[in-house]
This record gives sequence, C-alpha cells and structure tokens, in this order.
Amino acid sequence: MRRMSKLIALGAILGVMSGHAVAGELEEVRLNVLVHDVNLTGNGAGGKESGTDIQGELVFSSPDFLSWAGSPRPYLNGSLNTSGETNFGGAGLAWQYDFTSALYGEFDFGLVIHDGIVNLPANPADPRRILLDQTRVILGSRVLFRPTFVLGLHVNEQWDAAFVFEHLSHGQILATGRNEGLDNLGIRLSYKFGR
Repeated sequence: MRRMSKLIALGAILGVMSGHAVAGELEEVRLNVLVHDVNLTGNGAGGKESGTDIQGELVFSSPDFLSWAGSPRPYLNGSLNTSGETNFGGAGLAWQYDFTSALYGEFDFGLVIHDGIVNLPANPADPRRILLDQTRVILGSRVLFRPTFVLGLHVNEQWDAAFVFEHLSHGQILATGRNEGLDNLGIRLSYKFGR
C-alpha cells in the first residue's frame, strides 16, 4: 500500500508538471491491458513476475515547438500490476503513422518511475536476495526508458484498437550494472476527442 501511495503521489506530480509543459489539448484517452513480464525472446528475466498490467494514458495534441521532430504527441501513462508487482508511471512522446486509412503504426518513447526492485541485498547468501532474484525483475534504476511499439486499426473516427509491446530498461545509460528489463504485451483501446 505504501508503494501505491508513492506512485499516486508521483502521478499527481507528473500530471501537474506536464499540465504546465504541454501546450496542446487532450486529444485521446487510452486503456491498455498487457500481459506483464512476457518472455518473447528467451533472453533476460522474462517470466519472473506475473499478473496483468492495467494502464491508462492521456495523449495531447503536438505543440508547435515539436514540429521539427515530426510533431510527436506528448502523453502521460500510469500502469498498475494486478499481482502487486512492478507498477510505474511516466511521460513521453508518441509518433503515429497511418499506413492506410484504417491501419496505423506508432512508436512511443518516454521515461517512467517504478516501484519494483532496483537492486538486491549485498549478501549472496541472504534468503531475501535469493527469493527476489528468482521471483522479481531486477531493474537496476528507479527511472527507466519506455519505448513502445504499436500496430493498430482506426475502427471509426472516435475509436482505435491496437496491439502494444513495451520495454522498460535503463539501457546502461540511466544506470550501470544489473538491467534485466521488463517486457509487456497486450491490447489497447483508444477514444479520440473532437474528430
């Protein structure tokens, strides 16, 4: 419960900060439902944690000053794990491209802060260390990058549906050392305002 209180406080702070930083209006509200800690490649820590991630996202119109970067749309994201494992929240930019009038792709890139495990206890014989190493993803940094890949369908003018893959990692840039990373895979439903 203490970890969740910290995440809620973090979300409120990010929301206030982004409200001042985002020049655009709210364009889209998204609900993501993702399988948590999937093991698609067979590498890394995939499959140590369990549950489903329920995520909410707010997407804003692209401010003029981002036109040089392809006019990405700023977003806020919050994720709650149903098994009480790694939760996170953050912000970033989303680039969307329409392949056809119905089919689109999207790449998002942002930063998140999480309440998962950063480091293990120092003593290799510590039973808590052994248990954590077997059952939790060791992320190595409280702040992580969040690249996201999306393939979606414009159902109509108001609704989109999509497949979503996201990866959380410090990339040996935000920190050094252990970096098991966290991969999540699932679906997204989006409602667009004013179209």
